[in-house]
Amino acid sequence: MYYLKQSLLLRFFVGGCVFLLLQACAVRKHALLSSDNGDGTYTNPVINADYPDPDIIRVGKDYYMVSSSFVGMPGIPICHSTDLINWEIIGHAYDSITFRPQYRMENEKTAYSRLCWAPTIRYYEGTYYIGVNIADDGFIMFKSSKPEGPYTMHKFDKRLYDPGFFIDDDGKKYVTHGKGKIYLTRLKDDATGVLDPADRGKLIITAPEGYGHLFEGCHTYKRNGWYYVFNPALGYDGVQMISRSRNLYGPYETRVLIDDDINYADAGVHQGGYVETAEGESWAYTFQDRDYMGRCLMMYPMEWKNDWPVVGPGNRLGKGVVTYRKPAIKGKHKMKYPQHSDSFEDTELAHIWEFNHVPHKENWSLKDRPGYFRIYAGYARGFYWARNSLTQKVTGPYSTGTVLLETAGLWEGDFAGNGIMGRMMYQFGVRKKNGVLWLEMRQSYRDAGEEVVDSLELGDISKIYLRTETTKEGATRFHYSLDGRKYHRFGPEGVSNFWGFLGIRHALCCYNVVKGNPCGYADFDYFELESTHRGNHYDAFAGVDFSQYDDREGMKLVRPITKRPMQFVTEIENGNWLVFNNLTFKKRPNKVVLEVKAANRNAVLEIRRNSLQGELIASCPIRSTGNEWGKQAFEVRKLKKKEKLYFVFWNADKDLAIRSFMFE
Repeated sequence: MYYLKQSLLLRFFVGGCVFLLLQACAVRKHALLSSDNGDGTYTNPVINADYPDPDIIRVGKDYYMVSSSFVGMPGIPICHSTDLINWEIIGHAYDSITFRPQYRMENEKTAYSRLCWAPTIRYYEGTYYIGVNIADDGFIMFKSSKPEGPYTMHKFDKRLYDPGFFIDDDGKKYVTHGKGKIYLTRLKDDATGVLDPADRGKLIITAPEGYGHLFEGCHTYKRNGWYYVFNPALGYDGVQMISRSRNLYGPYETRVLIDDDINYADAGVHQGGYVETAEGESWAYTFQDRDYMGRCLMMYPMEWKNDWPVVGPGNRLGKGVVTYRKPAIKGKHKMKYPQHSDSFEDTELAHIWEFNHVPHKENWSLKDRPGYFRIYAGYARGFYWARNSLTQKVTGPYSTGTVLLETAGLWEGDFAGNGIMGRMMYQFGVRKKNGVLWLEMRQSYRDAGEEVVDSLELGDISKIYLRTETTKEGATRFHYSLDGRKYHRFGPEGVSNFWGFLGIRHALCCYNVVKGNPCGYADFDYFELESTHRGNHYDAFAGVDFSQYDDREGMKLVRPITKRPMQFVTEIENGNWLVFNNLTFKKRPNKVVLEVKAANRNAVLEIRRNSLQGELIASCPIRSTGNEWGKQAFEVRKLKKKEKLYFVFWNADKDLAIRSFMFE
């Protein structure tokens, strides 16, 4: 990131040549995070970060998406794409919502898990509409002539839970809403309120027996004279339902549209809809709860049969996809990703950031020291109550977020750092105590109070690099550096998780832990987001989990630890297979090492190039491990720098389990 800021300075003096170099660097960083594999395919999740309750529309050749933001301010991120795979944030529906003191964290009141739930977006005759139900304040409609905003706010005196805004062919406007039972409410023609204030909604759909739990999240459409309402059901291990009728007011017939955990065991799909491309293809979308990462955007090819939507390629009715061809949308599409690094060079805060609750506008600045994000401290018992904390969604499945913190502005009792906001709050930073700077790792469980779990006297330093790492096992690790080159682990490994309806987030903060103390400030030079993972590209020498396949036939995925991402494959039958489309080899390997658990010794794993009948790369007769996990190595034939490899099982029994492979 130092190179980034240096490049920005050089561009000012030398012009176009260096500008092109900087742009190439930015594209590379996005490409490392994009789900676009660069070969005409994509890999789910499309956005491996927390974008819950997505709603997507097409306007001409452009696609726009909104998602829930809860306590994040500004709220309701608005994303743009030209191909449904590569997305960037272009704005927010609102800067802040201040109706209640808890939204502003006044007197230690908070609104975690409240505020913005399940927005809906539509476009009609030059106007963009974004509707949302604020958990404690009812429905709000935002309107703008531009997708990025600014939007005007129109507050209803009515609660319309998990709304689906719908505009019929005659221009009349409605909202479908509810949980368990779905209601229809007509709006005024300008969509600034309910047409009849006494209207409590017309019941149009009741959840089928066995699907009543969290039957909500309405998305409403019209096609070929049929009305369709998409609803999820059953929560975490959920399904996507579809109801249709010839009449908007019903009666409706309801079916299951998607019932699959994709490649994340025991976590089904939830809340989504569909979008039609200009070329005529239909694509369904949902989110999938991926625990610590939050609820991630998933895309699936969809067809129509007898005016019913059908998801599932080939004979896999109701099943999603892991890796699949991209939507056949004309044109060239740049690789983009909504989360990215920030040098804080602009005078406006980048769209990637959201404050935790409504900030004190006078207590943060990008202008007081140009090129730095400054937070002025205020008293807080801990991060849970700290105002002006700046958050960005953690991106997965593994990544790092690094900041350069300058400490000159810290006063006695001030703490400033870069941590993780989640079910377990971790703050990693510098505290001034008795006139001395200390490196501290602080943690708290929700509002239970904050404790220091590790500390180190730093002496007289003016800056420090703080790095938060999220591992593919779902853990968080913390590292610091005094020179930006050599990093040191600090404190215990942490485990946070989804909480307050949000996935874990990077969090930049500055607060004073001593009530009544005069407060200083912290300057953050930059935030750098890095990942070694892109789409389905894997370094074969780094170790690859079998659960990261591109496609599979048969078998079962198991997650032995609830709410954690570690998985293995079991219940393997004869002829079952997995395929990895993009394995890279930095040198020629001599062997492959398998991590297996086998009670018997009959199974053979074949590794073949490009197809199930392709060239045999390795034959691996798996030995018994006494039903314990163990590693077994097998010789391999010559491999190219990039390979598509099939792993085919023969003579396997259902007790065989296999977790990972690595070439050496």
